[in-house]
Amino acid sequence: MNVKSVFSHIDKHIDEHIAKVQELVRQPSISPQDVGVRDCAKLVQKYFKELGCKRAKLVETAGNPVVVGELDAGADKTVLAYFMYDTQPIDDPGWTVPPLEARLVDLKPFGRVLMARGAYNSKGPMVGFINACRAIQNAGEELPLNLIFVAEGEEELGSRNLPEFLKKEEKLVKTADYVFFPFMSQDQTGKVQNFLGVKGIIYFELEVDGKSWGYGPTEFDIHGSMKCVMDSPTWRLVQALASMTTPDGNRVLIDDFYDAVAPISDEDKEALDKLAETFDEKSFKELLKIERLMDDVHGREALTKYLFDPQLNIDGIWSGYIEAGTKTVLPWKATAKVDVRLVPNMKIEDILPMVRRHLDKHGFSEVKIRSMESGYGWAKLSVNHPLAQAIIESYQEFSYPIETWPTLAGSAPFSLFAQPPFNLPFVAAGLGHGARAHSPNEYIVIDEGGPTGGLATMEKSYIDMLTRISHINPP
Repeated sequence: MNVKSVFSHIDKHIDEHIAKVQELVRQPSISPQDVGVRDCAKLVQKYFKELGCKRAKLVETAGNPVVVGELDAGADKTVLAYFMYDTQPIDDPGWTVPPLEARLVDLKPFGRVLMARGAYNSKGPMVGFINACRAIQNAGEELPLNLIFVAEGEEELGSRNLPEFLKKEEKLVKTADYVFFPFMSQDQTGKVQNFLGVKGIIYFELEVDGKSWGYGPTEFDIHGSMKCVMDSPTWRLVQALASMTTPDGNRVLIDDFYDAVAPISDEDKEALDKLAETFDEKSFKELLKIERLMDDVHGREALTKYLFDPQLNIDGIWSGYIEAGTKTVLPWKATAKVDVRLVPNMKIEDILPMVRRHLDKHGFSEVKIRSMESGYGWAKLSVNHPLAQAIIESYQEFSYPIETWPTLAGSAPFSLFAQPPFNLPFVAAGLGHGARAHSPNEYIVIDEGGPTGGLATMEKSYIDMLTRISHINPP
């Protein structure tokens, strides 16, 4: 493939490529609220058809459809490109632009960025990858790999029905050699953060209501003055939550919670040592708008906790009256949304029974546990794997500084591909910068010339990576 010709085509048609990103971002696909999801799936299907996929269809599941495309280039190797087309809600306060207009906004020091829900997480990288494949075709070149496109619409719901899809399409998925998740790996300074793994996740609700408990209001909120003679389901839930951690919330007290956590490997210890030398804590805090880290940890200690500690997190908690002004009530029900992040070698199936035993042991048998997402496990790739090395070589080609991170503190469903029956190596990779996923003013960088690559650089990096993956020698 004449890479220079393809890169030139991208530069000449970058305005069209920007418009394609804007088109997908403007289509709502808010899976937690079921807004626009199926329409977005159909738009993604249209993109796959435009690429010439011999099969571009919606595979139905018990929830949102998975969009599949097959692009046969007659190559020796096949890459499964995994995408998510769903997004988080847009009703959080703090947006400076309408969250679905996909406006181009000047943001120092990057130049123009595309600011919108889903721009970074992860419609921007998805369309960038599709743009890159189309640029190869339009430049008259051949794709270096066969491609299977898999775009799910429930990643923000914990990929709850992706296992159903993988069972239906097991034969197809087994034809892949690798899994590639288009990503934007540069931080705001331009440094590449090369993540080689993800944590697992399980998400559930804890709830106390007066009727099930047998104390307090049983069917509706009552006058707040009744607290003098009535129990409060809200206080009961707060006490149950408090029993699960140390008073500062930073150490989980659930029996056996840490028992399965694997010791950090020698390979990861070496990676941590190198990472501690280049980790920019100041930029990390500035990006997230935070002042300090838990227990005021720094450097290698902070990185070790961030990457290798499991966590128990309260994502939201509510009860009674939470609107403006005052309303004195004694709530009849209280609910909390909770997630647990899993590290090697923790197992999904162990978590909820562990929580149930804890609640019962501490006298909170009335607290209901409601599974929200089946979740998925952790997954990891060795830095010495040929796939990881091909990605590192690609980053080096673009001359940006590189940090190799043993894993990502966040979660993605790569374990579903990495575990039997597929056992597929995976990477999340690509140049470019974006930030504020799940937050107001989410963005990706569009322009070149700033500290990071823009959309064109992102697309070029995908092409370079696919080419290098095609050259990996069989084991």
